[in-house]
This record gives sequence, structure tokens and C-alpha cells, in this order.
Amino acid sequence: MNNIDMVNTPPHYTDGRFEVIDMMQSVYGAKEVIIFCELNAFKYRMRAGKKDATKIEEDIKKASWYEAKAKQLRQQTSNDSPHEPYIKEMD
Repeated sequence: MNNIDMVNTPPHYTDGRFEVIDMMQSVYGAKEVIIFCELNAFKYRMRAGKKDATKIEEDIKKASWYEAKAKQLRQQTSNDSPHEPYIKEMD
């Protein structure tokens, strides 16, 4: 049975010592990663099921993951970040 979690811990993003999203934050800063997460969430929602019709649910879960990550980063940086999300969270 395949127990790989392609939404929360895809092996191609966690293969090294650090997760890619954490390295991005270290290099580019939280504000830029928030925008990246919002754009990625938008992309996953817009193309859900279009790349692979069998993965609609996975695409939506990925979008939700990026929305949650953006929210987490906004909360962490709320004291010094006036950035408001462009996309409202979807439940």
C-alpha cells in the first residue's frame, strides 16, 4: 500500500535536510512566500482535475494546504506585515 502523503509531505519537497517552503522563506522572506502560497492555491483551485481527472481531491487539498500556510505566515508576521490576502480562504 502506498502511504506517501502527496499533500502534506511530498517526498520531492522533503528529500533534503529542510523543506523547500522553509528554504524559500529563509531566502525570500515571509511576505514573498505568503504571496507565493496564495498564487499556488489559486493555481491548484483553477486547474483542479484538469491535469489529471483522478486527482481533483488532491488538487483541492493542495490548495487548502497553501492557503493554510499563507494564513500561518500572516499570523507570524502580523506585527510587521500590512499584507492582506488576495484570495479569501475557502472551506
